[in-house]
Amino acid sequence: MLLLCLLFPPLHTQAQIGAPDTKTTTLEPLIVAVTASAYGSLDKQGRTRGITPDLVRAAAKLLGREVEFIHMPYLRAVHELKTGGIDIMHGLHVEQGSTHLPAGVVTTTTPHFVLPLSLYSVANRGIKVQRWSQVSEYRVGSVRLAPTDQRTDSYGQGNTYYFKDVASLTKALLAKRIDLATLEPVSAERISKILGAKLERVFVYGSLKSFRLFSPVSPRMHNVIALCQGFIAARMTLFDRGVYETVLTANEMAFLLPYYKQQDQASTSCHISRADD
Repeated sequence: MLLLCLLFPPLHTQAQIGAPDTKTTTLEPLIVAVTASAYGSLDKQGRTRGITPDLVRAAAKLLGREVEFIHMPYLRAVHELKTGGIDIMHGLHVEQGSTHLPAGVVTTTTPHFVLPLSLYSVANRGIKVQRWSQVSEYRVGSVRLAPTDQRTDSYGQGNTYYFKDVASLTKALLAKRIDLATLEPVSAERISKILGAKLERVFVYGSLKSFRLFSPVSPRMHNVIALCQGFIAARMTLFDRGVYETVLTANEMAFLLPYYKQQDQASTSCHISRADD
């Protein structure tokens, strides 16, 4: 928190960056869901850590709002967002996969960032993949972020094994219960450091898009579209002030900075997501 206070001076009203969502009464803190990952987690002291919480805190500070973090699995967070139990979460859309943004929530038209989605193996196992048809020869692990009845096999693949989180996926990979794991660069980097298991990127097959999602029915937001637009403006301000670079560097993830591109952000708007998003 001290880091964020030093990075930029406070702005006292949301109107200063064009996103009024205030009344004369004191607003309740926004409740933000965090799903355990390389982007955010709960440490042993019970503190929420990671680049996602740091950047959400920074954006909320510019908007004059307090935030509280709550930790829960992804699918439960989606349910709580739709019913107003939480206010904000990060939603994922996987190209060529079954993970899509939930319908009926407020989101931005442009993703917060886009990462390459690849198949990784433990280094030196000699697995070579040059085209998707070759993947059918291997057992592939993937984290399940879509409800059971909505899961589909990528490109008609019938050899996918689903896991509840990246940790379970990694253990299966190390135990050789699967041959390849579907990961993005941050999770792959984290696995290599924490478990001491050097991973090798075998095949890039798609992309992972992250969007900030807002509850359409939360009693803590008087104007959800305005608040969503405010977070877009805050993101641009933080990026221009170098806060993104500072936060990523402090979390040893400076290599992610090129993925937080600013093009098209000025024209980004907020809308209600549809089933085909």
